[in-house]
Amino acid sequence: MSLLAVFGVWLAIVLGACAVAVVIERGILGPVEDWFRRRQDRKRARIEADLDRTQAELRQTIFQLAAALNGDALEARKALIRESYLARGEVPKE
Repeated sequence: MSLLAVFGVWLAIVLGACAVAVVIERGILGPVEDWFRRRQDRKRARIEADLDRTQAELRQTIFQLAAALNGDALEARKALIRESYLARGEVPKE
């Protein structure tokens, strides 16, 4: 076999392999990559929704605790005022 014929066969094999690789990439890997990307997007959306829910719950808890502390502070101020009246020997006004 001549060198030119060997080169031609080798070139045909390489070009054929490249063509097969392109067909496989576009026909199989493209849809697989799309599926994987969509899966990641769905997972990211679930995580973000969970974080949003958690943030809303924490915000509500903070507001509830702040309201409770505000009520406790009011009662503590009233008690201090009452005690100061009693320490002076006066009757506190309700």
